[in-house]
Amino acid sequence: MMARSVSRLSFNNILLLLCFIGFCKAHLVPFPEFDSVSLISNSVSVVNDVEIRKIVFGVQGKNLQKKMQIKVTEKNAPRNTECKETDLTNFEIHVIKENVNETQYELQLPRTFNQTVYFCLPREPSERGLQQSVTGNQLAWFHQGESVAIKLDSANFSSNGSSIQVDDTRSRRGQLDSRSGYRIFGLRFENGEKEPFFNEDGVPELLAGRKFTLRLFGYGLIEELLVVFTQEAGQYGGTCLFPITKPFPIIRESVLDHTAQVQITLPMLDGPLYLCATEGIRIGDEVIFNGTRPFVHQGSELWIRVSAWEKLLPLWVQVLIIVTCLCFSCLFSGLNLGLMAMDQTELKILVNTGNPTERKYARAIAPVRAKGNFLLCSILLGNVLVNSIFTILLDDLTSGLIAVIFSTLCIVIFGEICPQAVCSRHGLAVGAKTIHITKIVMVLTFPLSYPISRTLDCVLGEEIGNVYTRERLKELVKLQVTTGKNDLDRDEVNIISGALELRKKTVADVMTKIEDVFMLDYEAVLDFETVSEIMKSGFSRVPVYEGSRNNIVTMLYIKDLAFVDPDDNTPLKTLCQFYQNPCNFVFEDTTLDVMFKIFKEGNKGHMAFVQRVNNEGEGDPFYETVGLITLEDVIEELIQAEIMDETDVFTDNRSKRRRNADRSKQDFSVFAEKKGESNKVRISPQLTLAAFQYLSTSVGPFKSDSISETILLRLLKQDIYHNVKKSKDWRNDPLTLIYQQGKPVDYFVLILEGRVEVTVGRENLVFESGPFTFFGTQALMQNVGIAESPSSGPTGSLQSLNMDALIKATFQPDYSVRACTEVLYMKVRRSLYLAAKRATLMERSQKDSTASGDQFDDEVEKLLHAFEDDISTGRRSPDVHQIQSHRSSIGTSKTGTPKMLSPQSGSKLVSSSNQLSPPRGMNGPFKKLTEDEVSGSTGQNSIGNAANKEDKEEEKVSLLTTV
Repeated sequence: MMARSVSRLSFNNILLLLCFIGFCKAHLVPFPEFDSVSLISNSVSVVNDVEIRKIVFGVQGKNLQKKMQIKVTEKNAPRNTECKETDLTNFEIHVIKENVNETQYELQLPRTFNQTVYFCLPREPSERGLQQSVTGNQLAWFHQGESVAIKLDSANFSSNGSSIQVDDTRSRRGQLDSRSGYRIFGLRFENGEKEPFFNEDGVPELLAGRKFTLRLFGYGLIEELLVVFTQEAGQYGGTCLFPITKPFPIIRESVLDHTAQVQITLPMLDGPLYLCATEGIRIGDEVIFNGTRPFVHQGSELWIRVSAWEKLLPLWVQVLIIVTCLCFSCLFSGLNLGLMAMDQTELKILVNTGNPTERKYARAIAPVRAKGNFLLCSILLGNVLVNSIFTILLDDLTSGLIAVIFSTLCIVIFGEICPQAVCSRHGLAVGAKTIHITKIVMVLTFPLSYPISRTLDCVLGEEIGNVYTRERLKELVKLQVTTGKNDLDRDEVNIISGALELRKKTVADVMTKIEDVFMLDYEAVLDFETVSEIMKSGFSRVPVYEGSRNNIVTMLYIKDLAFVDPDDNTPLKTLCQFYQNPCNFVFEDTTLDVMFKIFKEGNKGHMAFVQRVNNEGEGDPFYETVGLITLEDVIEELIQAEIMDETDVFTDNRSKRRRNADRSKQDFSVFAEKKGESNKVRISPQLTLAAFQYLSTSVGPFKSDSISETILLRLLKQDIYHNVKKSKDWRNDPLTLIYQQGKPVDYFVLILEGRVEVTVGRENLVFESGPFTFFGTQALMQNVGIAESPSSGPTGSLQSLNMDALIKATFQPDYSVRACTEVLYMKVRRSLYLAAKRATLMERSQKDSTASGDQFDDEVEKLLHAFEDDISTGRRSPDVHQIQSHRSSIGTSKTGTPKMLSPQSGSKLVSSSNQLSPPRGMNGPFKKLTEDEVSGSTGQNSIGNAANKEDKEEEKVSLLTTV
């Protein structure tokens, strides 16, 4: 049933096709056209005493109608150009003979007409055929072109026009017998624009419309010989009635004994062509047909036949195919590089990590790229196919050498270089946008490409793609930074490179040598000096050795010192036995990746000691500790950079390169109590450090802009500490009274330990204060100021300090401070404070002076101890002249510090406003006296700031009188 249905369907299709062809033929308009014109005779006759020139010619063409009218014109025009009525002549044309392929006409024209005659054929404008063409009514005439014409020349006739002048010596004696004059009995192809084909009989087939050179063989061959071709077979000596080509002259100087050359061009006609010849007339360098001698047939033998063939495709179709093949060659060459250069690994990366456009392109290409060898074979087969078609068609249009050169240049430039240069940069986009063409090519080449690809898969194995080793991957990442076309920076590349190198490096490559490690002896004592040294080292873990440095017994963590008082002088052994921190030992050939895993687990800490087996010497081998490695060392190798914190001294422990720190670290060892110091009251170094930090940061007169840290530290080493013992009747004990309300004082007090009771104002408000509460800052402030230079700075100048030293104490506190427990406090007198400020000025001026450091230290010590000696012996403070002598011994500052002014110099003195500033540093809650009293005020308020107006006037008078 299925077969019958298919047969019926095919039969119906054939019937429809035949009907369509018949319909097209019924409506097809057959226009007549002349293919060639051959001159048969040219004679002159007298009609009604008028000389008339009669020309007999034959025409061959297509769609020629019987009794079809033709007209002639003197105007040359392209073929199928419409002939205007004004251009047509009225020459008479009569039909002599009609045949299927040729018609002979007789043209009568005046004797004196010597121009070229062109022909026009009728064509009906309404395209209803040529049914009325015989009458010529309402017809349009169209020119047949320059190739279909008869050329006439007056030189062929004498002056009287009675006879024809033929330039031939043999024609003067009469008509020559054609049978005995010449004969062509063979021909051979010499050369031409295209190589001919030869059929099975050996007859050459020449391309129509192209020029070819034939070599003729025969006898009687002369240079005035003309040859034509006809389709009519005949015997030698017969007349060619219907030649289809124009006459072709013999090439000059090519005639030899029995051979000559002729150049021909054949029209496209079916069947063999036969050769005809006749003698022409030479006019100058040209040989023309005289019209009096007909063409003589040369026979129908195979060896004097030729045939013509025409290209299957028109010229424009061939050009279109050539351009298309070149475009596909360009595409296949680019896809060969663009698609095959990207392996499946790269496409998977783009699918997962690319931008949206790249992901879209990669998804489209990935299924096709997975068929690697099949895709490769399809692209290469397609490329070879289009290149072959391109070369063949180009050779058909041109000669062989031109085709080879032009095809090579086009394929190399446009088919290889340009597409591969584009696809090497944009192969992903080109491959994705032409993926459908690639699939079609794979389907078309499937019968040949698939078997080849399967064979390659079996022989070569599965396609793996790009595989990167550790070294290749590291080098690839480094090269990505040098290109500058990605978002990787050098730090990221270093981290990646460091991670890839962890497995190659061992702990021996990055460890700190054991002789460079900071350690503690197991028998050490944790006093202030030892703790200060540990703090100064900046390490959070300190190895502890016993006996030899190679004998590491335990670890000390800095956090273990949180509950250790340096005053207790705790043995390090006791602390280590209590915590029992284990040590981690590894061998020196342990790789960093293994070490990193151990540190990540954290079971043995983040520090390990590196050991090796020592086989040197005569004794037994033993384990020797050679270095130390920490988690920081491994991370530094991982990120390929040094990690530095605020306590690091060296940037690298192996190279011993010191760090260029912006600020120096605090050295706590300077606060330790040194041997030989004989202060009445001794305090711990920790308390001294706390007092130093508090004064230099929270108390205005002792900040660095007033007193330098070096001078402040020396001041704290003086005998300024006092201890108050609490008695039973402590409220009435005068020894417990530190400040008394209304009693002038000249010292500053800072409570270090214990508590004091403060009574304030007339209301007798009472509150308690604890450690690090200060009183009496007004007693230290500057009282007198003089006109100073702008460069004197916030500390003031030596002149103002000298004037302050001559003034007695004028500060009267409006509060009382009494110890209510055992109290340890710091008491700094105004004279000692002024000496410290003077020493600060000398220290700052010494930076630009030429005085030696030892001389400067001696002078500072003298100033700091001078006023303490005065207090202990009851002497007065040094006068102005003594101060000047001290200053002159140091030298004048290079920064332009002004010279000292004596009180008699006439400088204007102004009382300091700092004397009226409120006291600072008192804190703590008020103590309730009664229910009606107000409580809750803080000691930081200005509770003792205001002195009465009479006291202020007395202070000013006293100040001026003293000056």
